[in-house]
Amino acid sequence: MAQSSALKTLAVQASHYSVASLFGVIAGLVTFPLLTRVFPVADYGIMNLVAATLTVSVALGKVGVQHSILRYESEIRAGKGRYTMPQLYSTTQIGMLSTAAFVMLFVGVGAHLVPLSWLGDERVRKLFSIASFLIVVQVAESAFINFLRAEQKTTLLMKYNVAKKYLGLGLILVAVLVLSSTLTSFYTATVISEATSVAILAVILYRSGSRPLPAFTDFSRPLYRELLGFGIPMMIGYELSGIVLAVGDRYVIAGLIGKTPLGLYGAAYNLCQYVQAVIITSVGQAVMPIYIRMWDEKGQAETSAFITRSLRTYVLLAAPVVAGIAAVGPELLPALASEKYASATPVLSWVIAGMAVDGANSMMGAGLFIHRKTRIIMSIVLSCAALNIGLNFALIPRMGIVGSAIATLVSYSVAACALATAGRRLLRVPIPWTTVLRAGVVAGIMYLAISHLLPGHRLFTVAARIALGAPIYVVLMTLVDADARALVRRLLERLRRSRGVGREAS
Repeated sequence: MAQSSALKTLAVQASHYSVASLFGVIAGLVTFPLLTRVFPVADYGIMNLVAATLTVSVALGKVGVQHSILRYESEIRAGKGRYTMPQLYSTTQIGMLSTAAFVMLFVGVGAHLVPLSWLGDERVRKLFSIASFLIVVQVAESAFINFLRAEQKTTLLMKYNVAKKYLGLGLILVAVLVLSSTLTSFYTATVISEATSVAILAVILYRSGSRPLPAFTDFSRPLYRELLGFGIPMMIGYELSGIVLAVGDRYVIAGLIGKTPLGLYGAAYNLCQYVQAVIITSVGQAVMPIYIRMWDEKGQAETSAFITRSLRTYVLLAAPVVAGIAAVGPELLPALASEKYASATPVLSWVIAGMAVDGANSMMGAGLFIHRKTRIIMSIVLSCAALNIGLNFALIPRMGIVGSAIATLVSYSVAACALATAGRRLLRVPIPWTTVLRAGVVAGIMYLAISHLLPGHRLFTVAARIALGAPIYVVLMTLVDADARALVRRLLERLRRSRGVGREAS
């Protein structure tokens, strides 16, 4: 019963993240075609460079402390920690905002000091100065969001993310379409929308009085040292190295073959990120707070069983996503981004496969996260980030942007296997190879069945292939896999219950 309840909680909370991401994707489907048409491909490449630099800067500003929030909040709540909740709130937020302000100044000033040859375009100096304000904003948001994740307040997070996305969408549309079709307008609107959203979230977070307001008197230096001891290896080895895995290839592409190929690659990668946010990332966001609290409250056996079942379910969901993107991508990317991006479609299947593998890391390496083995995580992800850069230098001159996509998949796969191997010594979470094989074969059959259906009709083709592919995968998978049959039964039972409630209400 406990396992069933935990899996139900995972499904509900993952669905909250997915719904928020889905509304984000819908907003993205408005801005994505708009930006790829309003801005030249080279400008889209500049946006990718600014975004990549901002991502690294935000990670440095957080100093990895946001990872500590999840681990320490659960421990303190379970009565196992030697610090109080007011100390945790004050220490994390004051510490993170201080480092974020320092990084913001470094980026804003540094953009005007580095040689222009490093930037390639005079406009980049101004864009970095504007975007640097997002560092403090996003670091503050990360602190708030991770406390809500630790509390498993996923409904509030869902509402916040949807409202934030559409506020940003509205301001960006006004800025780019009405005021000025420039990158300056785009980033100014982004700063205003994100700062407003975080201010509103702060009011919501503290207005009830149930959470302690940050105070300098509650700032604990010993706790901050512990948070940094846990967080810095996570920042270097998990977050920054993970960022290099995710966006380091952008710098290599720009340096070796130019900004136009970078724009093509960035468009394909961004499309995959929309799918990743809805299906892949939502599971990882939901599962970690659940199994950390389960470990503190119920122990090793139940935690291991829960993660094992969650991982098998994740594989069942991820496999058709990879095959589906491979099947619909050649029609979907040019339909959304315009025909000038059609040559980037071979990138899609490699990138989404890498993202699917990466999405399982929070489960396969759970033992390392629970036992705070951040130095092991650091060494693994740092090594794979270096592998990714090396493969990019080796493959891009021979294969172009497809070589970069292949490097992404290889690097993520090596990282996942290494995390699983190292984590197994601390908490047994077996890789479900049988499920991987079954789901892979069935997803392959689905791909072959739909990949040549109605070519050339763009979004209509996409809809037709999804409409045919989904039932093919579900039917075949339920025939060969017990977990799939159990998942389908649970879904059907939930539908029957919801219909019964609806009939009673009417």
